[in-house]
Amino acid sequence: MEADASVDMFSKVLENQLLQTTKLVKEHLDSEIQKLDQMDEDELEWLKEKRLEALRKAQQQKQEWLSKGHGEYREIPSERDFFEEVKESKKVVCHFYRDSTFSGNLMEPLFQSQKKFRTNFTKLEKKTI
Repeated sequence: MEADASVDMFSKVLENQLLQTTKLVKEHLDSEIQKLDQMDEDELEWLKEKRLEALRKAQQQKQEWLSKGHGEYREIPSERDFFEEVKESKKVVCHFYRDSTFSGNLMEPLFQSQKKFRTNFTKLEKKTI
C-alpha cells in the first residue's frame, strides 16, 4: 500500500516536470516563430546565404575527409605509413591484426561496413619480430 502511494507521488512529480518542460519548449518555439514572421526580405536573404555557406563548408569538409581516405576501410602497408596516415586525421580506428590468428578476421566485416566520413578506418598487420 505504501509502495503504491510513493509510485503515485513519483508519477505526479514526473508529470508536473514534463508539463513544465513542454511549456518552456512551446514558449521558445513560439518566440522563434514570431521572430521568423517579423523578418523582412533582407534578413531572409541573409539567412539563406548563411545556410548556403554552411552547406558549402560541409561539402568542402567531406571532400577533405574523402581525400584523406575517410569513409573506406583500407590497409596501411607499414608502421611508418601508419603514423603518416593517422596524424592527418582527428578520428582514427585502426584494426591491428595478424594473419595467423582467427580472431583478426572476425572484425574485418564490421570495419568494412563502416562508411563514416569523420573517421578514418584502417588496418595494419602486426608483423612478428
